[in-house]
Amino acid sequence: MMASAYKHVFHMLRFLALFSLLYAGPCWAGGGQHYPNGVEDFAVGALPPPGVYLVNYLILAQKSSLRDNSGNGLPANFKADVVAEVPRLIYVSPYKVLGASWGAQAFIPFYSADIKSDSAAIPPLNFDSRDKGIGDIIFSPLVLGWHFSPELHAVFALDMWAPTGNYDKDRPATTLLSKNIWTFEPVLAVSYLKEGLDISAKLMYDFNTRNSDTSTDPGQEFHMDWALGYGLKNGLTGGLVGYNYWQTTEDEVNGVSKTSDKSRVGGIGVGIKYWPKQGPFTMTLKQYWEYGARNIATGNQTQFKISYAF
Repeated sequence: MMASAYKHVFHMLRFLALFSLLYAGPCWAGGGQHYPNGVEDFAVGALPPPGVYLVNYLILAQKSSLRDNSGNGLPANFKADVVAEVPRLIYVSPYKVLGASWGAQAFIPFYSADIKSDSAAIPPLNFDSRDKGIGDIIFSPLVLGWHFSPELHAVFALDMWAPTGNYDKDRPATTLLSKNIWTFEPVLAVSYLKEGLDISAKLMYDFNTRNSDTSTDPGQEFHMDWALGYGLKNGLTGGLVGYNYWQTTEDEVNGVSKTSDKSRVGGIGVGIKYWPKQGPFTMTLKQYWEYGARNIATGNQTQFKISYAF
């Protein structure tokens, strides 16, 4: 009887410790969680020719559970529905730096979020939060694109996330796209394109600053988007798409590391890209299903992307 009681207390403390990490941090997970997984896909490593480009991302994410360090669901009826629209402006200059085309870019995310949770076992996991507004702006003055051959292409960039959104630690819905931290993200994207075959990957590593409102130092993160597709002559490309995310260092709250609470998750799905007559307009539709979630909210997401070359 005593052993059973100790076991119950242990599990309650573990869940409460996880919740303290989730709530004190800038998102429903460890790390900074600034980047929306899976937004890039086919030919991501091929920088376009000099010019001005507009890309618009539309993301519907539906998170249905919170997972602990073992991948088990927390005892809470959790649901988070997020719709995000993210316009991205890209400028590719005619100038060369280190043999690469130089460019710059900026993103402005807008969102609407509805988060609900109730738990008889863990009273702090009871809340209902709805919000909408602007998220944290992303910009990069350094985008370099190499075309090593007609088949092999690569892009390096340094993306920076500024705390410009409507973050409020007491309004959980605002913390999904507004984090109250700076994130510095080196990016390397590579694409191999030959006779319709498209093998592409975008690799990123995130360094996050402190969230002064919660005294939290989010851990560093490594993540990647990838695509394996085949293009047809009618302008259609289809195939597998996916992403993988790992938090590589522990969060710290008030200078104390949150051990064994690092987040990770994977996603796999299908994608279809339509590029009519290889003209100025493309659109891509993707559906993802997540797996292997640890210390993070998880669920499915749908993404739709439109790009236009001026």
